[in-house]
Amino acid sequence: MMPGHLGRLLIAVVAFLALAWIPIGFDVGLKFDAALSLVWAFAILSVVLLTGYVGQVSLCQATFAGVGAYAAGMIVNTFHAGYVVGIIVGVIAAFALGVLVGLPALRLRGITLAIVTLGIALVFDKYVFQDHIFDWFTGGTGGWRVEGTNLLGLRADSSSHLLAAYEVLLALFILTALLMVNIHQSGAGRRFRAIRDSELAAATMGVNVTRYKLLAFGLSAAIAGLGGSFYPLVAGSVSPQPFWVFTSLQLAAIAVLMGVRHVPAAALGGFFMAFIPDILTRYGHGSFHGRVYDISYDWFSLALGVLLVAQLILLPDGAWGDIHSRAAKTWAQVRMRGNKQVSVA
Repeated sequence: MMPGHLGRLLIAVVAFLALAWIPIGFDVGLKFDAALSLVWAFAILSVVLLTGYVGQVSLCQATFAGVGAYAAGMIVNTFHAGYVVGIIVGVIAAFALGVLVGLPALRLRGITLAIVTLGIALVFDKYVFQDHIFDWFTGGTGGWRVEGTNLLGLRADSSSHLLAAYEVLLALFILTALLMVNIHQSGAGRRFRAIRDSELAAATMGVNVTRYKLLAFGLSAAIAGLGGSFYPLVAGSVSPQPFWVFTSLQLAAIAVLMGVRHVPAAALGGFFMAFIPDILTRYGHGSFHGRVYDISYDWFSLALGVLLVAQLILLPDGAWGDIHSRAAKTWAQVRMRGNKQVSVA
């Protein structure tokens, strides 16, 4: 194994050990938020792959996550298969939809592609996830309930297993993130970046633009579907509300806010998306020095918009991008001082 690969593996192990114990003292609601944050982290990671690596715009990532969730619920309820099979089917279904969504991207780009993917999200939101024609897939208005189902001993209707579900999701997320970093350094990653920089130049250099754009859409959708397929296990059921069109817009906005070209930004974004609304709901009302205040969940969208504008002005590479660049500069200064001390000695 190459030293770089070994270093990334050690960082992944340390990250898991550091993050796995955090929700231990949380109440049931916050443990649910912790597991949900990783579901959204997968969706944001899919944006990092598609937009950060390949330069393609998609505003239907929550749709891919929803397809993964509904497919897993259908497999468990209709075919009475194990949850592992449901996850596999959910990922495959999301991948297939991603490739289909990628077909318009072969001729469209920029704002036009964004509008098309937003239209796809609207269609699934209003006519697939909520229309009775697709009850065989969605389980009707009540959605799929998966009580009694278990994955490696994790029961979907047991709140005491939320911590274990979080740890399984965390392990899978870190593994997927590690694979993403390796892809970025691979030949496929170089082709992705060439397409991002200039499709015409990439084609001139011999890159099969059609193949790699469809592959990018498929892999991105599969990553979002992987996270979504765990949603029924975490929540005990699946319904349209978590995967509506506005969620896709939030995912795109938070990905940009945290740093759309950086893999660790997905973890920060998932935390932000899952915890902040709950914190606002819990602690957003009361009194301070005799003055009553009420900061409801509606303020989350407003705060997100303000932060996004501020980030685009002050931190164009996102929050994690700024952290990464500052850390790199600090490390370079430390090494320079060390080299000077060695030369003087």
